[in-house]
Amino acid sequence: MKATRRPLVALYALGSAIVIAALVALSALVVRQQVEHARAVAEALHQEDVRTALWRMETRVGALLALTTSRASLAPPMPGAYAANAIVGVDNAINPAQAPSPAFASELLEAADRAFEFACSPPSETQPQAQSWTNPEQQNIANRGLQRSADEFERRAWSNLQSQVASPAGSAGRSEELLVGPLASRWERDGARLGLQFARRIQGPGGASHESYRIEWDELSRLLLAEISDLFPAARLEPIEGESAAPASAERALRLAAAPVRLVVPPPRPAQELPRGYVWTLGGAWAALLFALAAGALALRASYSWGDKHRRFTHAVTHELRTPLTTFRLYSEMLARGMVPAERQGEYLATLERESGRLARLVDNVLRYARLEDGKRAAPRTELSVAELLERCAPELARTCAAHGARLELDERVEGGARLVTDPEAVLQILSNLVENACKYGHAEGAGASAVTLRSARSGDLLTLEVRDEGPGVPAALARAIFEPFERGGRDSSDPAHGVGLGLALARALARELGGSLTLEPASRGAVFRLALPLAE
Repeated sequence: MKATRRPLVALYALGSAIVIAALVALSALVVRQQVEHARAVAEALHQEDVRTALWRMETRVGALLALTTSRASLAPPMPGAYAANAIVGVDNAINPAQAPSPAFASELLEAADRAFEFACSPPSETQPQAQSWTNPEQQNIANRGLQRSADEFERRAWSNLQSQVASPAGSAGRSEELLVGPLASRWERDGARLGLQFARRIQGPGGASHESYRIEWDELSRLLLAEISDLFPAARLEPIEGESAAPASAERALRLAAAPVRLVVPPPRPAQELPRGYVWTLGGAWAALLFALAAGALALRASYSWGDKHRRFTHAVTHELRTPLTTFRLYSEMLARGMVPAERQGEYLATLERESGRLARLVDNVLRYARLEDGKRAAPRTELSVAELLERCAPELARTCAAHGARLELDERVEGGARLVTDPEAVLQILSNLVENACKYGHAEGAGASAVTLRSARSGDLLTLEVRDEGPGVPAALARAIFEPFERGGRDSSDPAHGVGLGLALARALARELGGSLTLEPASRGAVFRLALPLAE
């Protein structure tokens, strides 16, 4: 049986390991994808807040520049080379304008000229194009958010360009019209002070001239950061000096279009835990899997246990029935054919009577155990005294001992008034099985007739009935196994003591049905089985 069990157990263990490994891989994939999705969503929301913050600051800077440029005189300037006094300082809401150095002024005016030429280019060459989402990598939420912020910068720059040009490009036929170009910006350092200098080119019928405006950076940065304090309390602004001609998407996504300024904000906080829905889903899947595996293991074990029990039952009952049936057949044939002398017929009939009693006890034990296994209701209980119970049981127990060549000794230690409500026949069945086992296995080797002691005592509200023998006792390794059905304490069919191994299992089941217990007690000599039954109140 064990050899047959091992391949199936190994196969079940292998299948369980494969299922668990698959669920572990699936759980890891789900967790990784959910964490990545949470991070991407956090990045997308972060980019949305960045775009909102930049839009607020662009609006503030645009309003400030519009107010500043509206105060400038747009009268056509005199043609000629640029001179320091040609730069018009204009007051603004933050700080009075200051004239730059000649070198810085030359660089600023060149930037204003380039912006003017760019603004006067055909619209198809300057207008930003819509982003095409053909790259699979750009389908990621975080990448789309970053690219959208970069595209938003291009649109803001284009919007600023259009709003700052006073006359639309492409009106070359209107020579008398005054054209005002967009603002170009450069950073100017004056010691520890940092200023943002703007300049623009004005093209009129009389030639070109320039206007410039200066804003104090410390005041401007405080003004802009106050606009986004609710979105990014820890944000800061960094001047962009010496930038490349074509900044990357990540650089464009964080800069202002109206001024060379970069917004620096903390990165989005990554997701540290899964949402509860995913936790409950994964937990439920794991619980269901473990429950299914445990149920399968228990079913497999129960199947093996039932098969082993069925095998032992068949083997034991077959062996127990073979001997008495053989004796019945042989003796009955001899008696029927007159082969037994008259003086020995009584001996043969006594043997047949003894074997019939053995068969009756075997069938009765099997049927009664089957009824208990099926949960059928036991016989009704009656109230009687302990003395009455012992009087009903003692004669039958004494006959059992005498049939095995032993003697029964009673040790009564219970007061006469103690009473209990129980099934006397069930108690007799329990004690009969215990006494029969004591007679079969509890005799001392080399000794004469052995003694079986039945001791009755009171322990609190319990009646204890102990059956003691003088044999070698029960090995500690078998102390629990002997109460299993069809378990003969390690003895096989070659053992001369007959039995199917149902006596102790039936006795314990009956004891529990009566509300008591049956246990094997430690003893220095022999075996001691204690039956405890509740006394009546």
